[in-house]
Amino acid sequence: MVEAAILDRAGELKGELVAFSQQPRYDRAASEFLDRYGNGIEELDEQRWMVLWDCFILEHKLTGGRTVVEQFVAAHPQLPESEREMLLGWRDVVQGPFEVIRRDGPALIVQSLVDELTYRVRSNMGPAIFRHTPRGSFLIARLVAIGDEWMLSGPLTPLRKSDRNIAYRLAMDMALRTPEAVFRNPEKLTLAWKQQRADRDRFIKHFGADLVVFPGDQVQDRLNGFYAFCREEILGRPEPGGPPAGVAVTLPEDMVDAETVALIYDETDGIGFYAEFGFVEQAFANPDLLRRRLWREHTLQYLHDDSVEPMVIRRLAERDQDRATIVIRRLLKRPKFDWTRDGETLLREVKPGYYAQPPRPRVSPVSERLAAFVTQQ
Repeated sequence: MVEAAILDRAGELKGELVAFSQQPRYDRAASEFLDRYGNGIEELDEQRWMVLWDCFILEHKLTGGRTVVEQFVAAHPQLPESEREMLLGWRDVVQGPFEVIRRDGPALIVQSLVDELTYRVRSNMGPAIFRHTPRGSFLIARLVAIGDEWMLSGPLTPLRKSDRNIAYRLAMDMALRTPEAVFRNPEKLTLAWKQQRADRDRFIKHFGADLVVFPGDQVQDRLNGFYAFCREEILGRPEPGGPPAGVAVTLPEDMVDAETVALIYDETDGIGFYAEFGFVEQAFANPDLLRRRLWREHTLQYLHDDSVEPMVIRRLAERDQDRATIVIRRLLKRPKFDWTRDGETLLREVKPGYYAQPPRPRVSPVSERLAAFVTQQ
């Protein structure tokens, strides 16, 4: 249990951090952030403004790659190490919705509807703030760690028991948009890898390989067929009308308008869709094609586009590493490049964002109650 003095000090530091963030040097970055995520300052109510400002301070990376809280810590070297660690830990925010389990003295015990973990929550404004959060109700909040407990960061929005569907809908949206929030629970991460392996096995069973290439105008039907196959495998029965709305992925127009699209279900990177794969595949098979504009442009794009994982280039290169060496030498004008020796170093160079975080599954497991909620909709 966190002592009251530590909670009070955490509140003081949060206030100092907010004041620090309101310096003129952050005005432009803050305005751009609010315009992007809040449709401009003028249209924000106070509660929404407070939530977005908290995101800006703790999570938004400024030019140079650091957050406001990181710059605050750097500007206050006199802070004790324990306080510096606590402040930097606030970059890892846990977001609701949460279900209220019970009151525990000055704290509130809640369970996340997203990761299903339990959190003991305190407020530096005192326990009175929890008076409208009875057992079984829900709350939308942001939490930051203080020791082995959690403190509210930003405003608290309570929801009544009767607002269960609102809370579940928000949780489902978060689970699908930000799987990292689900993977905070290590059991969920283990389950996600297991589900992804099973899904990949179904892909290979359906298509015959983990990499298939189709004309762009056929790929949506092929993908819909795969999802219908998956549901038949899982449910044990076919669905004559195809997969229901919201189950299959709808590909963007530029994807279906492409000459070719590759579907790759990688063991680590999950399922991905890659437009104009045929040009790049042909260039790696015959580097002389790089003299032609389309083959050169698409191959360069695959190298530098963050949406194309390193494994795509690696798969093509490993078919013939001597030819891959010629491709990179000609594309990047590196006469001494050798794929066998330099290939992995190159991938880290051109796709640094991929290597900045450990690999995560593409599937996002949800709780039984969220799954039941979706089924009922």
